[in-house]
Amino acid sequence: MKTNKIFNKPQAYNVKEIVIRDGDLSLAGNHPLFNSFTFVKGIGGKAETMLRELGIRCWNDVIKKQRPELFPKQKWVTLWNGVNSAIEALKVLDISQLTRLIPNIQHWKMIPNFIDRIAYLDIETTGLSPHYSHITTIAVYDGTRVHDFVRGDNLHDFPDFISKFSAITTFYGKAFDIPFIRHEMGIGFNQIHFDVCFLLRRLQIKGGLKKIEKRFGISRGALEDLDGYSAVLLWKKYKQTKEKEYLETLLAYNNEDVINLEFLLHQAYNLLIEKEHSFTPPLEFPKKKVTNPFVANKRVVKEILGRRTNLYR
Repeated sequence: MKTNKIFNKPQAYNVKEIVIRDGDLSLAGNHPLFNSFTFVKGIGGKAETMLRELGIRCWNDVIKKQRPELFPKQKWVTLWNGVNSAIEALKVLDISQLTRLIPNIQHWKMIPNFIDRIAYLDIETTGLSPHYSHITTIAVYDGTRVHDFVRGDNLHDFPDFISKFSAITTFYGKAFDIPFIRHEMGIGFNQIHFDVCFLLRRLQIKGGLKKIEKRFGISRGALEDLDGYSAVLLWKKYKQTKEKEYLETLLAYNNEDVINLEFLLHQAYNLLIEKEHSFTPPLEFPKKKVTNPFVANKRVVKEILGRRTNLYR
C-alpha cells in the first residue's frame, strides 16, 4: 500500500533552467549566483557595491561591458577571470571546479542550477557512532520517486546509484549522514551538498527535522510521533522477528525524511534571498503528488512508541 503527499505551496515566480550560450547567461537577472561577485577572491562587499553603482550588476555585464573608468584595472582583471572560470565550470557542470571557485558559504546560490539534479538523501542506523554502529536503510528521493536501499538486500547498490547525481541535499547530513556513509562504504561524495539544517540556521531557524517540518506546516500523519530512536527499535524488531511490517514502517519513516526535504530546500533558498534583499525572484515549488511506497503499520507504531524508554529492551 502506498501513500500520496500533495505539495501545493506556490510562490510568485518560476526559475527556468539556466542556459549559457557563448558566455551569455540568459536568465542572469533571475539568479543570485549570476548577480554576485564576492565569490571572486579579492572582490569584497564594498567592491561589489561599487560595481553596482557603476552599472555592473551581473556576470553578463562583466563579460560584455568595458571596465568602468572608476573601477581599478587589476581588480577588473581578477573579476573577469573569476567570472569566466565560473561560467566555464557551469557549462560542463565541473563540480570540483565550482566548489573550488565558489566559497562554501555561497553554495546555496547554486541551488537553481542543480534543482533538477538533486538527490535528497537520509540514512537510518543502529546508533550514533559509525565506529560502533552501522547503516540499516538509506532513502533517496530524486524529485519524482523514492529509492530505498536496505542492509542485507540492496545496500551495495547505493554507491553506483548516488554517483549519478550532481548534487545532494540532506538535513544535518554534513555532520552525520555523509561521514557515516563515508566511514562504512568509502564513498567520496564529490557532489555539491546543500544541507538544509545549516542553511536554516543562518536564518535563526533551529531544531531537529521534525520540529522544523511542523514550523513549515508539514504533517507526517501516522508517522508523526516516530523519531530516530524509533527507527533503531524498528530495525531491531525486524531483525528479531523477520516480520516485514517492521521494515516497511521503518522505510515509510525514512522516506518521509527525504520527500519533505525538497520542500524545505525551496523554503530555505527563498528565505535566504529575501534576507539578502535580493532582486532575485523565489523558486516556485511545483504542485505535485509524491508517493511514499511504504505505509506505517499502526500496530507496529503503537508498539514502538511504547518501547522507546529502553533501547535494549
